[in-house]
Amino acid sequence: MGKHEDSFAGHIRPRQIRAGALRLRATFCLGGFSFLAFIVLTITGMLLLFYYQPGDSAFASLSELDSALPYGGLIRSLHFWAGQLMVITVFLHMVRVVWSRAYRPIRELNWITGVVLFGLTVMLDYSGYLLRGGQESGAAATVGQALITSLPGGKALATVFFGQPTPLNGSTLSMFVWHVFILAGAAGFLQMFHFWRVRRGGGVRPL
Repeated sequence: MGKHEDSFAGHIRPRQIRAGALRLRATFCLGGFSFLAFIVLTITGMLLLFYYQPGDSAFASLSELDSALPYGGLIRSLHFWAGQLMVITVFLHMVRVVWSRAYRPIRELNWITGVVLFGLTVMLDYSGYLLRGGQESGAAATVGQALITSLPGGKALATVFFGQPTPLNGSTLSMFVWHVFILAGAAGFLQMFHFWRVRRGGGVRPL
C-alpha cells in the first residue's frame, strides 16, 4: 500500500510542478507584454510630442500630424493600441496574481505597486483620449469632471486635473502636462521598481 501511494505521489508531483511552472510563465509573459507596450508607448509618444500642439489647436494639430510626420497615422495607431494593450495586459496580470494568491507576503509590495500601476495606466489612457480635443474629448472630460466633483473636495481636484473649473478645449494643456510628464513618469518609475522587485525574488512563484 505504501509503495503504491509513493508511486502515485511520484506521478502527481511532476505534474504539479509543470502546472506551476506554466502558471509562472503565463504571469511573467503578461507582465513582459505590458512592459513592451509601455516601451512602444514611450517611443511613439516622443515622436508625437514634436508635432502635437496642446490647447485650442489640439484637434487641428492631430490632422496636420498625419501629413507632417512620416507614417504619422501609423504612429498614432501604434500609440493608441499600445495603450489599450497595456491596460488589458496589466489587468490580466493582476488576475493571474490573484488566482495564484501571489499577493501574500513576501510579495505584497509587488501587488500594491501593480494595483497603483493599473490605476496610472487607466488615467494615462483617459488623459490621452482628452488630448485629441474636439466634441468627443469634451464629452469625456465632462463625464470625468462630474465623477471627480462628486467626491469630497472634488471641485479642487477637478481644477488641478483639468486645469480649469469647466472642461473646455483649453484643458488639453493641463492634460498634456499630466499625460506626458506626471502620469507617464510615475508609470515608468513603478514599472522599473516592479521589475526590480521581481528580480530580487519578490515575484510570483508557482503554488
